[in-house]
Amino acid sequence: MDQAEPSQTANCDQIPIVDLSYLCSPNIEERQRLAQTIYDACTQVGFFYIKNHGIPDKMINGIHDAAERFFALPEKQKMDLYIGNSQKFRGYSPLEGEKTTGTDDDPISAEEATGVLSEAFDIGYEIALDFRKSPSATLGPDTYGLYGDNQWPDESTLAGFKETYIEYCATVLEFCRQLMRIFALALDVPEDYFDSKIQTPGVTSRMMHYPAQTVGETREGLGAHTDWECFTILSQGKVPGLQVLNHRGEWILAPPIPGTLVVNIADCLSTWTNKKFKSTIHRVTNMSGEERYSIPFFFGIDYDATVSVLDNHTSVDNPPCRAPFKAGEWVREKMSKAYVGYEG
Repeated sequence: MDQAEPSQTANCDQIPIVDLSYLCSPNIEERQRLAQTIYDACTQVGFFYIKNHGIPDKMINGIHDAAERFFALPEKQKMDLYIGNSQKFRGYSPLEGEKTTGTDDDPISAEEATGVLSEAFDIGYEIALDFRKSPSATLGPDTYGLYGDNQWPDESTLAGFKETYIEYCATVLEFCRQLMRIFALALDVPEDYFDSKIQTPGVTSRMMHYPAQTVGETREGLGAHTDWECFTILSQGKVPGLQVLNHRGEWILAPPIPGTLVVNIADCLSTWTNKKFKSTIHRVTNMSGEERYSIPFFFGIDYDATVSVLDNHTSVDNPPCRAPFKAGEWVREKMSKAYVGYEG
């Protein structure tokens, strides 16, 4: 791809590992030391592995088993949940059901965009995914048409699938809220700075399946891009494929490491930091000869909340990189360009 700007490339040759043992420590100094470690990873790389994150291995293994069961369904049963039937980008995307659109600074035109060699199943925020909401709670205004209305396979089709996926997402969502507080410390703002903006967070989770490719085939399973929200929590499974672009224009492999998940910064949080936090370009190319499954969880703020560069990260010589914008407007625009079959 064309030369990327420094805020979108990793200044490293490998991805660091961050120990989150002190994420919920009652000792503020321990949390601040963790925040400094994360600050270094975000400003230098934009990607980091996390260990001791508290999400049980059994739960992670369970969601990967569920993904394998889903993608093993006959094509007709998967297409009954086709994402093109949804007005909110929820459901199943077949092979080539998503287009490579590039990045905000290096976009790929609609005429040149190609379908990716992967299939996916997407869900978004609904009340059941949030431990902090009672079952009787209701969503507020859905200005950007991005909340709820997930498409689920019937229990008779995939027993326990919905329950497994909801439990996983609810657990990761609560973890993300805690991680957002550490990001606040890293950015030298009050620890609760983002709390009011993540009451009904704009989150999407995907199950992804990358078919095995033949030897010598170099087609991308997911083209070069940045993520759109605040950050992503990725469970990679056991098969490698994720690659991160560094400052020398080299693609660094980010292989699965047992006991870890991957975190990467996305566009909204990078904007808040005036691009000090890197929203790093990455792609997936499955050259393993095996099928690859991954579960990304994209965490963002409430869709009606505003993303605005933090005052303490600007100066006369370093003005805001972007005007304030609504998170939902940004995400909906990006999704509309990426998904094939969307008619809304």
